[in-house]
Amino acid sequence: MSDTPIVYVFRGIWGNVLDNAVVSAAPADLVVTVYGGGGLFGEGGLADAFDGCATYINDETGERYFAVWGRRNASRFRAMLRHSFPGLETRWTRPLARLVSSETRATKLGAAQRRRLAIEGRGR
Repeated sequence: MSDTPIVYVFRGIWGNVLDNAVVSAAPADLVVTVYGGGGLFGEGGLADAFDGCATYINDETGERYFAVWGRRNASRFRAMLRHSFPGLETRWTRPLARLVSSETRATKLGAAQRRRLAIEGRGR
């Protein structure tokens, strides 16, 4: 990791012209510091916080980047990183890495939804 922490902002998680989602990516070590680890590549904490994430790897250096997509998610992701790393630099480009995985998780149920499902389940 360089001395200045960097977050990347770009469009298109898969890199094709039809994919216009806003994506924010940062080096894995920064992301794990803020969101925790877990998962195959260490992305588990980020995936839990955003109900999914993407992993990019630079094949030459082995550097990993974790990313989230969607305008709001990308903005929240950058805000949390800026809070933990005040000198965070934003680069408006894709990191020099390829997408190796992405996952989307089902939205978590709130307490009221869990109670309603429990009541409905008992009534059967």
